[in-house]
Amino acid sequence: MAVVRDDRLSELRSKTDCDVRVDALTRLLYATDASIYQIEPKAVAFPRSVEEVRTLVMAAASEDLPITARGAGTGLAGGAVGNGLIVDFSRHNRRIWDLNVDARTVRVEAGVVLDQLNNFLKPHGLRLGPDVATSSRATLGGMINNNSSGSHVPLYGTTVESVRSLGVVLADGTVATVGQGHDSLADHEAKVSDLLNAHLPTIEEMMPPVLLKRWPGYGLDRWLRDRSDLTRILGGSEGTLAVLTSAELELQPLPEQKGLGVICFATVAEAMQATVELLELEPAAIEHIDRILFDQTRGQVQFRRARALLELDDKPCESILLVEFFSDIESKLDALSAKNIGLRTATFLDEGDQNHIWGLRKAGLSLLTGCKGDAKPTAGIEDVAVTPDKLPDYVAGLQSLMEPLGLNGSFYGHAASGLLHVRPTVDLHKAEDIEKYRSLADGVSALTKQFKGSIAGEHGVGIARTEFVPEHVGAEIMGVFEEIKGLFDPNNLLNPGKILPAKPERAIDYTIDTNLRQGDGSHINLPFERVLKFAQKDESFIGNLEQCNGCGGCRKDVPTMCPTYRATGDEIMSTRGRSNTIRAALEHKHGDESYIFTEELDEALSNCLSCRACTTECPSNVNMSLLKAELTHAKYRLGAVPWRSRFIANVSNIGKAASIAPGLVNALLGTSFVRGLNDSIFGLAKERPFPKYADQTFGAWFKTYEQPGDLARGTVYLWDDSMVRYNEPNVGRAAVKVLNALGYRVDLLEQRACCGRPAFSTGLLDVADGMARKNVGVIAEAKVDLPILFLEPSCYSMVKEDYRELGLDGMDAIETRCHLIEDFLLDVLSANPETATWKSDLSPVAVHTHCHTKAMSDVNAGLALLRSIPGADVTEINTGCCGMAGAFGSLSEKYALSVAIAEPLIEQVNAAAPGTVIVASGTSCRHQIEHLSQAAPKHIVEVLADSLG
Repeated sequence: MAVVRDDRLSELRSKTDCDVRVDALTRLLYATDASIYQIEPKAVAFPRSVEEVRTLVMAAASEDLPITARGAGTGLAGGAVGNGLIVDFSRHNRRIWDLNVDARTVRVEAGVVLDQLNNFLKPHGLRLGPDVATSSRATLGGMINNNSSGSHVPLYGTTVESVRSLGVVLADGTVATVGQGHDSLADHEAKVSDLLNAHLPTIEEMMPPVLLKRWPGYGLDRWLRDRSDLTRILGGSEGTLAVLTSAELELQPLPEQKGLGVICFATVAEAMQATVELLELEPAAIEHIDRILFDQTRGQVQFRRARALLELDDKPCESILLVEFFSDIESKLDALSAKNIGLRTATFLDEGDQNHIWGLRKAGLSLLTGCKGDAKPTAGIEDVAVTPDKLPDYVAGLQSLMEPLGLNGSFYGHAASGLLHVRPTVDLHKAEDIEKYRSLADGVSALTKQFKGSIAGEHGVGIARTEFVPEHVGAEIMGVFEEIKGLFDPNNLLNPGKILPAKPERAIDYTIDTNLRQGDGSHINLPFERVLKFAQKDESFIGNLEQCNGCGGCRKDVPTMCPTYRATGDEIMSTRGRSNTIRAALEHKHGDESYIFTEELDEALSNCLSCRACTTECPSNVNMSLLKAELTHAKYRLGAVPWRSRFIANVSNIGKAASIAPGLVNALLGTSFVRGLNDSIFGLAKERPFPKYADQTFGAWFKTYEQPGDLARGTVYLWDDSMVRYNEPNVGRAAVKVLNALGYRVDLLEQRACCGRPAFSTGLLDVADGMARKNVGVIAEAKVDLPILFLEPSCYSMVKEDYRELGLDGMDAIETRCHLIEDFLLDVLSANPETATWKSDLSPVAVHTHCHTKAMSDVNAGLALLRSIPGADVTEINTGCCGMAGAFGSLSEKYALSVAIAEPLIEQVNAAAPGTVIVASGTSCRHQIEHLSQAAPKHIVEVLADSLG
């Protein structure tokens, strides 16, 4: 990998024990965040302790290398990118300690994620008040640095208002704790106090206490009205005054109950006016979403439930207010309904329903930027806060600015706080749209001044708004900012150019329309002819790649999203990291102007499990499994295909051959000699046992099996996948038994080939295409009205979706016939519960759901199916991917990673009560669980078959 030739970096690395990386790939991965900007740093550091941070800061200072502290990179204003040293706190600094339940306080390191903290606090009945939409990946360090707030600021205030003390490292290496009960920077505190008292009248005029959100720049107003300690200045300073390492936080009790009212409107203007009226009910939050946003959820599995609850398909509207209450729920919801405003009102008391609706709101920006085409709703003017009573007029004024420019945009966000995240739709590849963007930004700045609002209400100043700060706070306040900056960071080392324009020696030009990730004339050329259609959304390889807006949803802490990122913490292992690596390769930023298939690209792609979580959990629907398959296929077209890839692609034929003498094959594959040989020749991990071949194939058994004669419900086709055919005929036999018991005759598509999933996943798209075309022909010749039931979720996804990606005709008719067997059986038993009789002595069951099921189907179907059995005790193992992913976990170089990914799953399997049956409908999942635990996992149809009376 290429490195930066800079003597300062060598000196920097020699002066600290911190992990400091200067390779080209790492610098490219940290050149962007969730904003529209791109600036390549000189180096990236990953400290593990405060001492490492101290030595790192001192070393950077001695080499005059600017420092930008970074959390998850979810910021929208460009605050986490810079041209010096990026310090990533999200990888190692995740400790939570010193919880005092009685005092409601806790200490956290800067890299702790908000959801991580709240999950830790939940058993104690506590939470942190502020709740940003990016709670699944946003770090507390980033939230404090930006003084973020989220939806419930009317109740909880901004993040800084929940801070008792901060652990910081100053630009000269001083380690200090500031806040309540701490005086380690007493001299700084006294000087700040004298400075602010000297300018008190101007501060009160320019930063009056009328906004629930924050003013741009340093928190002078918060210092004066709230305890007067340095946390109020350092919090919200965006890393320009000190490097934040830890915090002591004040906590809030969990709401005893929640109620949600939803009001639909014909126009955004009506919703804004209604917000003012609704404030008298003292809600915990009022959030707005508009049609541009919620129309992006059409067809997305993740938002299907929310759309149904909001009746978006049956009763269209243009605007929706979500009104939440934490006290006097019933009376306030009744009062809300009695107002009889808007087109219709609905109320929700069920927590699950509320979570579905809030999930749609929290996906806001990513949903918007996931729209098809080069023009995207773009951040930049989205953070203006005004007093709520001025919100209707502000929105009208903003619309009057956008209309002459031919721009439209989405209006969503925190209506109760007077802050709507408005994003104009512009194409930042084009000069004319960039000019419109600049013109609109200038107009919004003037409009915000007119309404006496804040241009940076919660997302920070960053790159996007630094140029506008002077005109909003005035020369006197800018002078105060400069004195505070000089006090804490006299050499302008920390995040220079943010909040205060950089001094000339830093040579940084931060304006809203410079340093763009795209920019005028930017275009990525694809140096090969694509095979796949990217039919689900973009119909373009580059279009799907550029759906990645950097929001960091793939970094989330909870299941399932990117399994390799969750196991390693490496940015390149996230969908965002992979997207940026692909983009860099196509732009030849890895140093080779002719060949894109670099080591960096291989590292990104080869560790992708093609689990498909990104297709649904990434609100922009980046389909990394398709990008990986397309790129791998393109690479193979330029050179020889590895033997191992051909071996994996033809696993069905190998199974057929092995079944001639299964006993002998099993004996040989079990020997250490053969396993070592496979490791050295094919790169198949010797630690991983091969699935055993059955003494009798499923096809042979099926030919001799006589189905009952009274099967009145009709006939279905069972897709007996390769593992069922040759390795696990017990699963197929159980499926036949259950279907017969429910009144169905079973047929097989006997002439079909392997579905093609192994070939597709290894990039052999031509091989997969051949298999797919044969199967489409077989299906076309079969009885056209019969359902096709799939036991293996990866086969189901291959036929139902990826055949279309291969451009096969006739898929509309085929797709409607394809069903996961648990979905089909649930429909049957829901409509006819008396069809089956069940045993009374059932064992408890714990269910692990396959990733492809989560991506394409109702994740609760399997649970609901088992719970339809009277007396069944069913729980969910909610841990995400098993880490096996077909052949991935069998590869020598991936075995350790596969085991690491599986660790949370295996922990829950091992923690299950004695006698619990583990259910996993994916053959890879069963293989992984059986290998790494003492459990003997079963397919869901095996449990059903065993439970039949």
